[in-house]
Amino acid sequence: MEKLLAAFMAVYETRNFSLAAKQLFISQPSVSVQINQLEERLGVSLFDRSGHRQVQPTPAAFQLYQTAEKLQQTWQTGFERLQQTAEKPRIKAVLGFSQTTSVELLPRVIKTLLRDERFQFEVETMNSEAILKAVVDRQIAYGIIEKPIVADYVQQTEVSGDQLVLAGRQNEKLWLFREPGSGVRHYTDAYLHEQGIVPQRTLVVDSNQAIIGLLDQGIGKTLMSVGVLPTQVPRTILSEQYRRHFYLIGLDQQPNSQLADLRRSLVTSMRMKS
Repeated sequence: MEKLLAAFMAVYETRNFSLAAKQLFISQPSVSVQINQLEERLGVSLFDRSGHRQVQPTPAAFQLYQTAEKLQQTWQTGFERLQQTAEKPRIKAVLGFSQTTSVELLPRVIKTLLRDERFQFEVETMNSEAILKAVVDRQIAYGIIEKPIVADYVQQTEVSGDQLVLAGRQNEKLWLFREPGSGVRHYTDAYLHEQGIVPQRTLVVDSNQAIIGLLDQGIGKTLMSVGVLPTQVPRTILSEQYRRHFYLIGLDQQPNSQLADLRRSLVTSMRMKS
């Protein structure tokens, strides 16, 4: 039916079978056949063919043309809306955040990232060494870690960080440690070495939230980011060397330009003030 209506509209607008055929890139006899088929279907005569060159539309043709115009407009509008709303394949982008950066940076970063509809994001939380391994193994596109690293084929960009404090009561003997590979554990070991402290009792806990729960109950002490520490937990401010940076890491060569764009968005959003 669409083909027949197209032939009808061309003849109606040009008043000429030959000109209509040229517009449609078909032969003049084909146009005549299609008009005849349409007239048979509708049971009406659409054109007066008594003239030598021009044909005259009948009243039925006038009514049909108005209907066909509305159908054409409705089809075009619907087609354009369908194109606009059709779901386009999105690029899967897995991001790795450490436990601290997932609290301090993720809410700020994700607002900017979600505006880019090219990507379907997933977020995984792991310690800094696990993030590095996942980047190298191409399991995640980019990671945000809490300590500087050096690794082949990995690009590292320094971004704003946080201040570490000694959290917990000063007279506590129990030291709470994050697991090896954690950024906070790296700085905790450095602090103990600097102060010449050999803990008598230690407890390794692989969750910031669990450590915060222990501190809130007056159990143990540890180094922790002031940004994630509840206000009721006692803390001691440390020197400037414990004001640290975070680091965005990703492979030097990303598989497509969209992921390179994503890196720029990450850097920009992490350098913005919250």
